[in-house]
Amino acid sequence: MSITGLVIHAVPKNALSVQKAIEALEGTEVHKVTEDGRLVVTVDNLDDGAAADIFDAFRTIDGVLSTSLVYTHFDQDSRAGEQVS
Repeated sequence: MSITGLVIHAVPKNALSVQKAIEALEGTEVHKVTEDGRLVVTVDNLDDGAAADIFDAFRTIDGVLSTSLVYTHFDQDSRAGEQVS
């Protein structure tokens, strides 16, 4: 399981279209959009490879100026410690 928090800075006039494009990507959620074009985003995927592919996709969204990684957590085996019957 991979959970990542980011701040994405977009051209303010494009913030709504950037939000829609981000939310169209699997495992993403936009939590906040500010008037100056910053978006608070989380990416929740089963593996960090899929998350990395999504980060690459952010760069191709028209109006995105930058992405900043704020938080990341990767749990290699979220079932560690569980007994399998």
